[in-house]
Amino acid sequence: MLLGVDAVREFNVQRDSYSAELGKRPGGQVLIVTQSGGNQWHGAVFEFLRNNALDAKNFFDQGSAPPFQRNQFGVSSGGAIQKNKTFVFGNYEGFRQHLHQTSAAFVPDLQSRADAVASVKPLLNLWITPSPTDKDFSTPANPDGIAQVFSSPLQTIREDFGTLRVDHIFSAKDSLAGIYTVDDGGDVTATPANPYSSDILNLREQVLSLDETHIFSPSLLSTARFGFSRAGYFFTGEPTPGTPAAGVSGFLSGLPVGAVVVGGSAASNPQASIGLAGSNNGSNLHIARNLFTYEDRVTMTRGRHQLSFGAWFQRFQSNEIIALSQYGQATFASLATFLQGTASSFLFDPAPTKMYWRSLFGAFYAEDVFRVNSKLTISLGIRDEFSTGWNEAHDHAANYTFTNGVISSVPRIGGSLFTTNNAKFLPQPRIGVAWSPFGSKTVVRAGFGMYNDLQDALGYRADQNAPFNPTYSIANSKVSSFPVDPAAPVPAGAKLVPGGVQPDMQTPTLISWSLRVDRELSPNTVLTIEYVGSHGYHELIGIDANEPFPVICPASACPTTYPSTFPASLAGTLVPPGTYFIPFVSPATPRANPSIANTWTWFSVGNSSYHALQVDLRRRFSHGLSVRGVYTLSKALDDGDSLNQTTAGNAPGLASNPFNLAADKGLATYDARNVGVVNVLYDLPFGRGQAFARDVEGWRDKVVTGWTVSSIVTAQSGFPFTPQLSYNPSNNGDTRNPVRPFLNPNFKGSVILGNPNQWFNPAAFLAPPVNSGFYGNVGRDTYIGPGLATWDFSVLKNTRIRESLNLQFRAEIFNLLNRANFNTPNLIVFTPPTATNTTGLSGTAGAITSTSTTARQVQFALKLLW
Repeated sequence: MLLGVDAVREFNVQRDSYSAELGKRPGGQVLIVTQSGGNQWHGAVFEFLRNNALDAKNFFDQGSAPPFQRNQFGVSSGGAIQKNKTFVFGNYEGFRQHLHQTSAAFVPDLQSRADAVASVKPLLNLWITPSPTDKDFSTPANPDGIAQVFSSPLQTIREDFGTLRVDHIFSAKDSLAGIYTVDDGGDVTATPANPYSSDILNLREQVLSLDETHIFSPSLLSTARFGFSRAGYFFTGEPTPGTPAAGVSGFLSGLPVGAVVVGGSAASNPQASIGLAGSNNGSNLHIARNLFTYEDRVTMTRGRHQLSFGAWFQRFQSNEIIALSQYGQATFASLATFLQGTASSFLFDPAPTKMYWRSLFGAFYAEDVFRVNSKLTISLGIRDEFSTGWNEAHDHAANYTFTNGVISSVPRIGGSLFTTNNAKFLPQPRIGVAWSPFGSKTVVRAGFGMYNDLQDALGYRADQNAPFNPTYSIANSKVSSFPVDPAAPVPAGAKLVPGGVQPDMQTPTLISWSLRVDRELSPNTVLTIEYVGSHGYHELIGIDANEPFPVICPASACPTTYPSTFPASLAGTLVPPGTYFIPFVSPATPRANPSIANTWTWFSVGNSSYHALQVDLRRRFSHGLSVRGVYTLSKALDDGDSLNQTTAGNAPGLASNPFNLAADKGLATYDARNVGVVNVLYDLPFGRGQAFARDVEGWRDKVVTGWTVSSIVTAQSGFPFTPQLSYNPSNNGDTRNPVRPFLNPNFKGSVILGNPNQWFNPAAFLAPPVNSGFYGNVGRDTYIGPGLATWDFSVLKNTRIRESLNLQFRAEIFNLLNRANFNTPNLIVFTPPTATNTTGLSGTAGAITSTSTTARQVQFALKLLW
């Protein structure tokens, strides 16, 4: 949510290359200055309202738009407690939403329910039972199929935001500001992919900051800042109360039913053939995070030099329980294996333990902005950051180590997660140039900088290791064997699933550069053209660090041609040199360390690149009309999901082959090739002294004057996606199934169909046989999903009631043309072949069930300002 708008005085985004005083993260830096009081009292009260009365229905809605009610309201006021000395400002905003979402869920069809074995039948209550008239994806050859059920599950959101700021001027040289902000909210969402499964989120954030400014002289200024922030987070999943799912027994004795994945992988929240069921795999998560921040910055002017230098320190505490699989996760490779009651893997953590992570982040920086002459300014800066690592207050940091590339059988336990802290010295040069070669109408700006990403969220992997947070995996587990007693000895055949991070992890680093030209084409027109580039390295990638070592064809263990078990168009064709292959050893190919299971470990081995052309044209016409158009042509490449190493909705969260990361180099999951935005703002020329109705007076003037219309048109290319398998044929043992299918050499035509019923043509791909030992040759993120285009329109009316009292009315229409902007399609192309489904083709491959934006919505608002 974006609350507290009335509490913001200044909002500034530092892009690309910025000064040495900013850091901790690469990419953009957002600077927000809160509103303060003045000698005169000012304030506002407002209400924004949305409901379904004037809304259009979503593309997937069956009938009219479902019920919807949103209220956003607030009040703010500020003024002087002691004139010219002490000022106060306060703000409160509230948000309430009751939204019946659009759901087009994939569920087991009626025939599947009839054919399920007895132990599985109770689990079928985790999905809505379809009616005979619902769309069915079964075929005569595969009668046990998937149905699609439409509904409108409820989402409720509550959020309350408040700010209090007090400023005091001690003297002409000293001032102090204190700001306290609190944001408390929660939501309960019955998930559209399966309305019988709900997510619950509660978040409370508090920030206290003190800023003291001292002016030593007209050329010497010091600003000291202290901040304390605390965030309390809770997330869990559960079967939706009041539905048959709420009565389903758990996989672990005494606990709610865990996560059920059918036709997907053992990752958390993976793509799957049918909607994820039960509780979220990341349930019962608690985080209490404290940050203590101190910074002192000194600015000095010496002739043509403006010098700034300072220090920044942040003490970090995170007390958390974020172990996954606390309720268990049962993963079934296909609908057929689910109906037979055999899970390809069952994950569970029988004893989650609270962890107490600690770290100290810091930086020293200095910068000189040198005005060489009236046309040229050069800035040179250096920032040195450091981190004390990732440390557990009770010496419970558990992490696995490696010897000759083989993972240890037991974790190393101590105070620090790392064997080596490589973040003690992180120098970051910053360079900037501003040059006006042809006078003030043309400015050329260039920048270069190095930025590090100080790691403060490693618990998502560090909290998954034995002995304090052991996660076990049981292969080929029978549903009839549930429930498992978490207090009893671990069942035979269960193996530990390590998490953790690279024990000598490097800090992710980004090198960024830019070149920009600003040109004033006329007194009211400015054109900006900019090139932005960056290279990232040491980025975090999820890897299974316990895979068997593959051979590289044409090694002796590798077949010369693809075996006869492959689809006909590949069988008997030559295996290309350089292909990675893992021979099958019955009953399962041994891992590098056979005493433990596959891992999900973050390694700092990722690389990325970004190149963009950015164009910005701004034109202010006469009589209150202004137009701005922005366009970006860009390309982002990487070899892993560097924005979110846990999961992504359009690609697997792990490397497909850790021994060949180059095979995963492709478009980044966040790549959007073309993005364009046009914004128009027009103060209508009506009323006294304007072009139209200039002679009206009194109440007529109040009616016709003060109208403003604005319009924002946004168009964007789609995000890339990766076709996936619900099983892993490579014999590497990774149950998260990051291996991809093969391209069909006989396929002709376009892979992308552009139809929401089937966005891509699954005939373009072939399924490698189970245990074939090959990885597939479809590239990562090689296909593009649906784009986005939307037009938002608003009308604003300002009415002055008296000198210091103004009433503002606002009407806004979002997605005016009601365009359906579709989400990523279902990416599971193949499940393991069966006797009735010999190709393994998933009936829901390429199907889209949701939109990325709402249908047309109308919002009204009233705001009283004084």
